[in-house]
Amino acid sequence: MNPAATPQGVVAGSIPLFAGHPSLDLLPVDALQRVIAAAWQDSSVARFLNYGDEQGNPRLIDFLVERLNRRENLAISRENLMIIGGSTGGVGMIAQRLTTPGDAILVDAPSYRDALHIFRDHGLEMRSAPIDDDGIIVAELERNLRELAANGKTPRFYYVVPNFQNPSGIVMAVERRRAVIELSREYGFAIVEDDVYSDLRFKGDPLPSFYELAGGENVLRLGTFSKTLAPGLRIGWLIASAERITGFVESGLLRMGGGANPFSAAVVADYCRSGAWEAHIHWLRGQYRRRRDIALAALESCMPAGVEWTRPAGGYFIWLRLPPSAHVDALETRAKERGLYFASGKGIL
Repeated sequence: MNPAATPQGVVAGSIPLFAGHPSLDLLPVDALQRVIAAAWQDSSVARFLNYGDEQGNPRLIDFLVERLNRRENLAISRENLMIIGGSTGGVGMIAQRLTTPGDAILVDAPSYRDALHIFRDHGLEMRSAPIDDDGIIVAELERNLRELAANGKTPRFYYVVPNFQNPSGIVMAVERRRAVIELSREYGFAIVEDDVYSDLRFKGDPLPSFYELAGGENVLRLGTFSKTLAPGLRIGWLIASAERITGFVESGLLRMGGGANPFSAAVVADYCRSGAWEAHIHWLRGQYRRRRDIALAALESCMPAGVEWTRPAGGYFIWLRLPPSAHVDALETRAKERGLYFASGKGIL
């Protein structure tokens, strides 16, 4: 391996507090190695090294459909789900298929910076509304919608990370999810639900998803194995109406390239169907809860007066709010000089 290679966006030798990357000791290397070795010995391995089914590995699709229906009130079928190249691939695919340059979309402030980067790449007009501890402030979202309507515009979709949001760690309240769904019906925009952290809940019961609350109507829901298995596998899934799934599957990109990562998808299917994924998720929750507690204790011990922060009940992220007297640019410069990188809030608000 090239010793100079570093993970996405990370400076070699630095402490990257901005990155939602799993620690290497949390990756199930030995278990995956066994699954890969078994797949490699399978007489049919060659078909997984070829172009794949455009919709994705059928065994993985069936596993996910059964799991989602068992855990949630979704009533989806295999026609409602496709395998994608991680949630990032899904965000890019949705932006490509549902928008044209100059279209308006709705986002939270703050929101996931890499998704916003994709939307900028597509030339989209992003209209943001602030969030608080219960998620998006609905009155501000509605204000954006009225302003767009006054200019003859309808946003193409609202992009949201509803559970343990990147970067704030907050969970959107059910009442606000329902209110957003009502606005989507009134104004005619879709909801893109990037639900990548819901399996990393430390306590309590999961809240119903946008997809469940809307009965699947005009909601596209993304999931991924990047946060609960291994991001390098580049495997995720998209849930949507059968019509939308068909449209994505019949796109030129998939017709030309085949389904997402056929070999990785076959390995993930075998790993999941063995029961190993559920056991690993259970273990991960304990690991991340412990690390969250250490981080919160350090903040309590070290932060000066006037600094506030979220106390997430799951996921990867804690969001700090500095007092008005703090100069974030100067702080960011000093931190980088010591090899510490954090998300300053630029480009995500």
